[in-house]
Amino acid sequence: MYRASAFLVSAWGVDLHDGAVAAKILSDHSIHVSSRGVFLDDVDISGKIRTQAIGEAASIISAHREVREFMVSLQRAFGNKYNTVAEGRDMGTVVFPDAILKVYIVADLSIRAWRRLRDIDNGDMDTMVHSVFRRDHRDRNRTESPLRVPPGALWLDGTSMSVDQQVGFIMNHYRKRLGR
Repeated sequence: MYRASAFLVSAWGVDLHDGAVAAKILSDHSIHVSSRGVFLDDVDISGKIRTQAIGEAASIISAHREVREFMVSLQRAFGNKYNTVAEGRDMGTVVFPDAILKVYIVADLSIRAWRRLRDIDNGDMDTMVHSVFRRDHRDRNRTESPLRVPPGALWLDGTSMSVDQQVGFIMNHYRKRLGR
C-alpha cells in the first residue's frame, strides 16, 4: 500500500517530502489490495510498484504523519473486513498491535539485497546493498511509527530459509497459537 501511495504521489510530480500534499492526493484516490494485485483507482499497478525507485519513494513518503494516519486507517479497514495476513514495518506495533501472531523477520543485509535484485531484475549489488541499508536506517530512525520489534513477536531469521520454509515456520506457530 505504501508503494502504491508512492507511485501515485510520484505520478503527480509532488515532492515526496511534502506529507500534507501527499496525504491530500491520497485522499482523492482509492488504493485496494487483493489476491489479484494492488489497485489504484481500480487499475492494477502491481507490476509498476516493484521497482527500486518506488521502494525508495515508499520509504520517504511513509515517514509523514499525515500519510501514515491515512494509510493506517485504510489498512485497519481492510483488516476489519477480511481475514488478513499483513506484511510491513509497523504492522505488529502500530497497525495491528493485537494480532493473533506477530513475526519479526530478519535476514542478512546482502541476502536481502540479492533477493530484491532478483525480484526487480534490474540493478547492481553494491547499489542495492546501500539502498537497503539506507532504507533500514531511515525507517528505524523516523519519528512516525519507526521500525521496531513488536511486543510478543516471534523472531525469524530467514537468511538461509526459502520462502516455503519461512511460511512453514509461521504456519506452525500460527496453528500452535490457535491450539490446532
